[in-house]
Amino acid sequence: MRPTSPSTRQRLLSRLAAGCVLLMLVVTTASAWLRLAQPRPGCDEWPHCRLAAEAGPVAAPADPAATTGLLAATRGTHRVAASAVLVLVLALLALAARPPRDPAAIAHGLALLALALALAALGIAAPRSQAAAVLLGNLGGGLLMLGLAWRLLRSLRVPAAGPPAPRVLAALTAACWLAQAGTGVASGAGLGGAAAQSHLALAAAGVPLALVTGWVAQGRGRRAEGIALMLAAAAQLLLGAASAVSAAAPPWVLLHNALAAVGIALAAGLTIRLDANRTWPS
Repeated sequence: MRPTSPSTRQRLLSRLAAGCVLLMLVVTTASAWLRLAQPRPGCDEWPHCRLAAEAGPVAAPADPAATTGLLAATRGTHRVAASAVLVLVLALLALAARPPRDPAAIAHGLALLALALALAALGIAAPRSQAAAVLLGNLGGGLLMLGLAWRLLRSLRVPAAGPPAPRVLAALTAACWLAQAGTGVASGAGLGGAAAQSHLALAAAGVPLALVTGWVAQGRGRRAEGIALMLAAAAQLLLGAASAVSAAAPPWVLLHNALAAVGIALAAGLTIRLDANRTWPS
């Protein structure tokens, strides 16, 4: 096998990481739609409908045939994207392990591989299950994979001489948004008032935290990422309000889910530790 120059390998690793980010956006969005497309208790006024012990009747799809076709297409897209991610992660690990090894890329790759295998095992053990533990496992694993892939991509593209990011604030933001996403799914799954109340409380904390993190990041020179995180926080607030006033209409909730994934990834990217020993692509 011909040796690869450090700059060429860095570019290849960056492209593989970017591919993982794009595919995980597809996976998490498809997974969210599959959850939302399932028959769920009615919700005329969110969050009050989730605070009650008993929700409304389960709504039936308006066009069962069209819904079935869309579900099948979405499920197929989800499987193809998830399989492709696994292939890219294996390729990334093989490339990062070639001398001179890239410890940061190897660590991220191993974490991505472990999560991908765990999600695959969960899918085999509980296919199409709507149990809360399965839903939360799929959600958490997918969002963590997206955040790790984006974090790796940023670590490959931010030069060692670049400005430091607010790592602690960013980590707190990512953790808060991840917990908020989990309580949102739990609330939608009908787990009772505690999940809905926790979701609202985490939203009240997560949006200001993201705004502060983004403001500090852009002030330290990470302008694009900081502004993107602030915009995501503001948009998330609007989408959350739209979801509430629309009786948790699936399209609004889907956008709310997708933007949460983006926000978690952006915050994760601001937690990277700059490596002065890394060779950066030109």
